[in-house]
Amino acid sequence: MRSNRTETFTEIARRAQIVDCAIHTIAELGYNQASVRKIADRVGVAMSVVLYHFGNKDELVAAIVAELYRSLIEVMEPVVDAEATAAGKLAAHIRAHCGYIATHRAHQLALLEIGSNYRSNAGLRLEQLGVDPAQLAAMSRLELETILTLGVESGEFRALSPVSMATAVRGAIGGGLMKVSTDPGFDVIAYGEDLVVAFELATRQA
Repeated sequence: MRSNRTETFTEIARRAQIVDCAIHTIAELGYNQASVRKIADRVGVAMSVVLYHFGNKDELVAAIVAELYRSLIEVMEPVVDAEATAAGKLAAHIRAHCGYIATHRAHQLALLEIGSNYRSNAGLRLEQLGVDPAQLAAMSRLELETILTLGVESGEFRALSPVSMATAVRGAIGGGLMKVSTDPGFDVIAYGEDLVVAFELATRQA
């Protein structure tokens, strides 16, 4: 286990390198196949170096998830927060998320893999782990349920279940990720525009 001493610039850079390599390893091999040893091999260091920086795989996963959330928030937060209406926020969420898939495909695949397959040594799932409060607050504002609830309560959207509609939107965006993963030529940005139109029609008042 690492001590709480201040890390040097070199150590910070090494940690970032390990996290980045782990993201791409998980995206390529799947979470269950991405052992600490395989990640270390891809970084080009001994497994002991990875464990020096992170202690165990749970600590490494926590660092990976923090980076995945950071990059997603960085892309989505400005465009969603810039919209004043629920419809605008929903469209911005869809466009930004599809744009994120286009530029951060490995990150999105790694998050999907960890979310589906991760269990800590104590048996906890990803959603049960502690998240930085600032990231948690940002993610809460970006959540589809939050946006859809806003639209329903303001009367901007028709009466609908925010949970059910959020599940549909999330599934549609995930379908774009799966498609671009098997067909690199798939235009996920244009797909996002189709989704904007589809869910505008699905949520608007008659």
